[in-house]
Amino acid sequence: MNEMEIRMRIASLRQYLRDFQHEMTTEQTDAVLDVISKLMQVLEELEKRKR
Repeated sequence: MNEMEIRMRIASLRQYLRDFQHEMTTEQTDAVLDVISKLMQVLEELEKRKR
């Protein structure tokens, strides 16, 4: 998975959360936010390796 794919997945998950948050349980919302957080950590690590 490259940097662009990760950014696209983060954007997709954020949009999903905006669209469906009102239908989701707190646990589901937390799970999506957790995945976004983990993807952002991966992105940060990739950026560190570029330096």
